[in-house]
Amino acid sequence: MKKFIVLAGLMLASTLFINAQTATSTKAQADDPELDYIKKAYSKEKKTIVDEYMGLDVQAGAKFWAIYGDYEAKREKLATERLKLIEEYINNADNLSEAQADKLAKAALNNTINLDKLNLDNYEKMKKAIGAVRAAKYMQLETYLQTAWRGVVQQNVPLITELDKSQKEEH
Repeated sequence: MKKFIVLAGLMLASTLFINAQTATSTKAQADDPELDYIKKAYSKEKKTIVDEYMGLDVQAGAKFWAIYGDYEAKREKLATERLKLIEEYINNADNLSEAQADKLAKAALNNTINLDKLNLDNYEKMKKAIGAVRAAKYMQLETYLQTAWRGVVQQNVPLITELDKSQKEEH
């Protein structure tokens, strides 16, 4: 089961990032049917992984899925904001100004803080509904998937030091 979750999480994260990066570099996110399809596919696959991992009975499942749906809607908004920040960074990476770097860094940090707050709030709701052990089990999976996503992003987005090197080579 653990290998399945690891593999599925990495596949979901890498597929979403690669497709979202392509989509955001060519179209506006708000009106992008390809990105909407990717989000729906990711949500469906993620829900399947969560369902299999959690293995909840009908009664606990009813409580869990109601909270999960609300959480996912809020998490998706934060993920969309994060994608917009990545897009802005990629579009301006070749000549990133001090002001742009500062704006993007603060926005990314605030996005992370907001996601952490959402995760904490979600954990508290889950704990009340299905107990601390099951809530912790879910948050462990959610944290794993979020960490896998961040790892894929870090591997695919140029680091600022790499940009510094390429800019020095051009001059």
